Amino acid sequence: MPTISIQLEDLYRLLGRRLDKKDLVDLLTKLKCEVEEFSDTVLVYEANHDRPDLFSVEGLARAIKNLLGFPAGEPRVSECGVRAYAESVEGRPYVAFAVVKNVTLDDEALRQIIQLQEKLHATYGRSRRKASIGLYDLDRVKPPIYYKKADPDTTRYRPLGYDRDMSLREVLKHTDKGREYGFIIEGMPKFPVIADSEGRILSLAPILNSEDAKVTTSTRNILVDSTGLDPRIVVDMATIVAFNLYERGSATELCIVKTVYENGTVLVAPRLEGVIQEVSLKEVNELIGANITVEEAIGLLKQFGYKVLSVRDGRITAQAPPYRVDVLSWVDVAEDIAIAYGYDKLGEEASELPPATRGGRENPVEHFSYFLRSIMVSMGFSEVANYMMTNTNLDVSIFGRRVEPILVANPISERFTSIRTWLTPGLLGVIVENKNKASDFKVFEVGDVAYVKEGRVIEERRIGLAVSNYNATLTDGLAAVKTLLNTLGLSPRFTEGSVEGLLKERTALILIGDEVVGFVGEIHPEILYKLNYDRPVVVAEINIEKLLKTLEKH
Repeated sequence: MPTISIQLEDLYRLLGRRLDKKDLVDLLTKLKCEVEEFSDTVLVYEANHDRPDLFSVEGLARAIKNLLGFPAGEPRVSECGVRAYAESVEGRPYVAFAVVKNVTLDDEALRQIIQLQEKLHATYGRSRRKASIGLYDLDRVKPPIYYKKADPDTTRYRPLGYDRDMSLREVLKHTDKGREYGFIIEGMPKFPVIADSEGRILSLAPILNSEDAKVTTSTRNILVDSTGLDPRIVVDMATIVAFNLYERGSATELCIVKTVYENGTVLVAPRLEGVIQEVSLKEVNELIGANITVEEAIGLLKQFGYKVLSVRDGRITAQAPPYRVDVLSWVDVAEDIAIAYGYDKLGEEASELPPATRGGRENPVEHFSYFLRSIMVSMGFSEVANYMMTNTNLDVSIFGRRVEPILVANPISERFTSIRTWLTPGLLGVIVENKNKASDFKVFEVGDVAYVKEGRVIEERRIGLAVSNYNATLTDGLAAVKTLLNTLGLSPRFTEGSVEGLLKERTALILIGDEVVGFVGEIHPEILYKLNYDRPVVVAEINIEKLLKTLEKH
């Protein structure tokens, strides 16, 4: 979760009032923010990845005003006359622009702007690969604005923070940002730039802006750009930044910019209308366990900046604020209703609980999992705990697996785009990450996996183990599996088999009776080479539920 640092005086100035420390913490909790530090002058909090509008003090102040019942009302909007044009830029095809006028900036406001940019880059922009943000002093720019390709060796400009001109290629080599993010564009025959009508380079996207158009405390009118791989996301980012900048001043104004592409497509930013969702209050109450009335729901939605467009037969049509990019379904609306209502109140409407039909007891699979853990520890293995979320490259592609993973529709991080289909990648990852700390590894994990088979989602509880040292072989894996199963009173058999990512001639399937319950084998050296690991790794995975059923039969 991104960590945001703000000055309390700056927050109070934007709010127009001071707040008691306890009240402020309660409000932050309602916004799903966790307080990390709270002194007399500084507040540090963690904001959820799905609320990028809270990545700076301006967005936080706006959200708090909504919760307190003091919304700012409709923003002032105009057509500012700034035109923008975009060429076809292979590898980074989309750009959106927005303008905010009459801002009032000081040093802390500039720090917040920079913080907002960097947090957006790191999260929503996937370290600038998916999208990036740039800001410029509009009064030092001559519109129209152009997004185009430029020769990396002959095109020159003065990058931000430097006192001399450089070619675009030199910027990648000789600046900190160029060395950090240059990989995004260095393979392109021509580099993407933003320029004004006089040909001045405003930015080498997504690397570094120009010193000649930088935003300072004297800036009053700001041009915002976002370039990236997805048209929706570049508009999202331009919208978030524009609306947060709008909070900086008493006479600020949002100005619409239309970017015209070569193929006739037009992208408009900032977005002025948020997502519209229809929710059934009956379904909301069933989901959150409450008995909220229509009138109460309308008031609760307003605390999160929603506009209620219509109410009919217990169904509410509501529009989220334009900067709320996390509202993707009616469930998100229901969550906001629940938070505004108060999680501490949920369930109070239930006068009594239904009578229990039997006493509580531990789930057999959980109990058995604990027992297996104790056996593995007694065998000298160390337990690890990996996330169930992963990404398809680490889980599937690198091993050449033929399995259908369950994908996340709207991932907040490239690390977590799917649910793991097996335990082996996580175990291998632990070993590779710690290769310089030890030469001998014996690790195990008990956890759930899920995948799609013939149109159905298959969920399994598994135990996985991994052994690695300079002399590790299949025999080590076979011995560990046999010891584990013998301790349970089971006599495993091993037969030849194949598992993607493992050496075929050094892989065996594990059988109890005639049923295959798992596998054991050596990781293919090609995979270890890709991961820069120089020792053999033996892995095994066993289906715990199949083991439990076998034991119950005996």
